[in-house]
Amino acid sequence: MTTTKTWRQKLAAVLEWSPVDKGQILLVMLVPILGQYMLWTLYVLDRSDHTLLVNVAALNRVQQVEGVMLAGALLLIALGLLLRRRHPDSLWFQHLAVQYYAIVLPFLGYGVGLNAISTGIVLIGAPIFGFIVLNRRVVWLATGTAVSLVLSISIATAEGLLPYAPVMQPVTSATVLSFQTYSVLSFAAPHFLFILLLADQTLHFWRERENTIREISRTDMLTGIPNRRSIMEVLDKEVARTRRHGPPLCVVILDLDHFKKVNDTWGHPTGDKVLREAARVLRESIRTCDCIGRYGGEEFMIVLPDTNAEGAAVLLERCRAALAATIIRAETGKTFTISASFGVVCNVKDMNMDGETLIRLADEALYRAKENGRNRVEMAA
Repeated sequence: MTTTKTWRQKLAAVLEWSPVDKGQILLVMLVPILGQYMLWTLYVLDRSDHTLLVNVAALNRVQQVEGVMLAGALLLIALGLLLRRRHPDSLWFQHLAVQYYAIVLPFLGYGVGLNAISTGIVLIGAPIFGFIVLNRRVVWLATGTAVSLVLSISIATAEGLLPYAPVMQPVTSATVLSFQTYSVLSFAAPHFLFILLLADQTLHFWRERENTIREISRTDMLTGIPNRRSIMEVLDKEVARTRRHGPPLCVVILDLDHFKKVNDTWGHPTGDKVLREAARVLRESIRTCDCIGRYGGEEFMIVLPDTNAEGAAVLLERCRAALAATIIRAETGKTFTISASFGVVCNVKDMNMDGETLIRLADEALYRAKENGRNRVEMAA
């Protein structure tokens, strides 16, 4: 069944995007940012006290440059849309897009003053976001460009070579101070919110993917139960717990009887079906506190914590009977039954037995179960 991804899932999966699509992120982000500056300009010029707040001549010049920058961003976006179909792995486009972003923002910041919170947010937040999503070399080069521009402009204004915040009028009243403060905050908000949103969704995607990978690494893909590595970890934990706290522990090794004959007679697809059905029946027959895993081939291991030999015998007899009552339908349509031999060991007489010893004793009991006719439970001496 095909599922449609939500916009949040697509956004979170940005790590899987092509280099061109990743480069488009910052270009798309620039469009509303430049639009915000242009709308801010219209808002300021519409105020009756605008001559007290801004340098009108400088603001008009900056607005013209912003228009050119917006057109440039749109052209680059169009180029990216063309490349994403034909050459989606073009890393040079990512370089171009990120460098453009790194040049535009210092210019916008210069107009209203670089010694503002928005400058800090962009200089810190953008590289962090970039290192998560973009090519590292691209980010380092663009960060170098942005920092160099900010430092050059800052030094030039400090030395009197350039006016500081040429768009803004000097602070002469509380009204001017309030206007400049809220203006700068409004310029910082889009950067902060966008970077925060994308970082949150991307890291959430990472966590989900890591959990999925961890689960896959611990699960036998054929049967859906824990694999050998996972069941061995459970055994080690239970051995350590029984040594500390004392409740008895039982370990079971079981082997499906005549499994090679199943494969030879009915084929490997039917053999796989037998393994899946056996895992399902066993999982449904044990307790929630017990753990079953595929030990290897047609062998399974069951770890029974807080269980003595008598309790294990009752539980495993239930498992044996359930398996023997299971009917398998082969691909040819014919049916047959399966069975298993069980070897079980309990550490009630020696709580210091390690996992290797428990497995060896359970395996010896399994061997005796096979020798004594199969389809039975044999307890280690």
